[in-house]
Amino acid sequence: MHVIIVGAGEVGWYLAQRLGAEGNDVVIVEQNEDIAAAIGAELDVQVVVGNAITPSTLRRAGVEKADLLAGVTQNDEVNLLASLLAKEFGVDQTVVRIQTEELRGPLGARLIKTMQADVVIDPDADTADEIMELAHLSGADEVYPMSGGELLVLGAIVGPTSQFVGRDLGEIGKSFEPDWKFLFGALTRDGETVIPRGDQVIETGDHVRILTTRTARQEIMALLGVDSREAHRVMVLGGGAVGTRVAERLQSEGATVVLVENDPARAKAISERLTRVTVVQGDITDTELLLEEAVSSMDLVIAATGDDASNVLACAYAAAEGDAFTVAVLHRLALLPLVRQFGIDAALSPRTASANAVLRSIRGGTSSVATFLESDVEVNEFDIEAGSSADGIRVADLHLPHSVLLGAVSRPDGSTEIVRGRTVLNALDTVVVFSRPDALAATRRAFSA
Repeated sequence: MHVIIVGAGEVGWYLAQRLGAEGNDVVIVEQNEDIAAAIGAELDVQVVVGNAITPSTLRRAGVEKADLLAGVTQNDEVNLLASLLAKEFGVDQTVVRIQTEELRGPLGARLIKTMQADVVIDPDADTADEIMELAHLSGADEVYPMSGGELLVLGAIVGPTSQFVGRDLGEIGKSFEPDWKFLFGALTRDGETVIPRGDQVIETGDHVRILTTRTARQEIMALLGVDSREAHRVMVLGGGAVGTRVAERLQSEGATVVLVENDPARAKAISERLTRVTVVQGDITDTELLLEEAVSSMDLVIAATGDDASNVLACAYAAAEGDAFTVAVLHRLALLPLVRQFGIDAALSPRTASANAVLRSIRGGTSSVATFLESDVEVNEFDIEAGSSADGIRVADLHLPHSVLLGAVSRPDGSTEIVRGRTVLNALDTVVVFSRPDALAATRRAFSA
């Protein structure tokens, strides 16, 4: 697939890295020469320096042979015009990033339709969605719905009281026969991520990604030795688009919400709009203010400003002062090591939230996709086609790359199950698969006729 990515910011960089690792022909169009040089030195992709809304620049990027154009700059107009131009050149699919609130309404929808964009992504909305999944299961540092929400991929740190510590996965599996409710899909230890097999021993401090059913999520968290509780009292730090969306949704669910916003005008506007949210004007790194607003009594603290350093510092203070589950929004992954070092429970990035939305559109629009900040492992869904090599075959008899692990299957009747070697796959089933990017093509072939 020939893919053109317009914009080498955080979302564009992450997309280029992911799609390039899958073996796609990726070209990035970036107007800033310094940024273009930096990404060209870091990633094995072609970089074209120029304005993406000029035909000559798109021609240099190979637009005539492109299968997809993703406009992910921070300029909505550039993204939309690049999409329109790409359609004029015959590009089959375009994805545009939209941030302006006015373009999210009916008038904006008509404009976007006129510009012929196939898929619209909103980094703020995507990030807010991921934060809300965490709010519903405090204790997990990642929550990704799969199979329409019936299944979840949970990320968590294995606690010292976990029943899994010191046991290998084969032993763990046998102890939960005959009905497995979970599967270990990926494990990160000392910065290295593996797709684990039966002889993998679980240790305290392992960062695991487990596939489970939504109904079993609390049980799985307990087995991992992780304290999971409902978030009744929440502090949202930052009244930007992400923070306001999260506060509004939490308010509607009955949570007690305190929102801290530094800009007086914005704070006033939010207080008038969200009447059941306590809005406080002030700096989120002002420790006296946080103490006055009872940060130590919160169940959940979310720092979602545009300043990564402030988000990390505020969450670190909240973690030190109380027992709240802390979530920091990060735009620069260079700060990711500080998250665990400062006792912060979870970090989210708009780049992964938006990239997941783009990858989902590339892979059919209805399939779920999950990627992780600290790993190249992905979780994808594949439909099994009639006559494919997987149709009517036991999982144990499938010939897939070693870096692929089947996690679950959803049947046409709506039932789901965690797979085992004896599980038989059939046409029209949908499988949830953990894999590395370089194995995606082989995996896709196994399920295609």
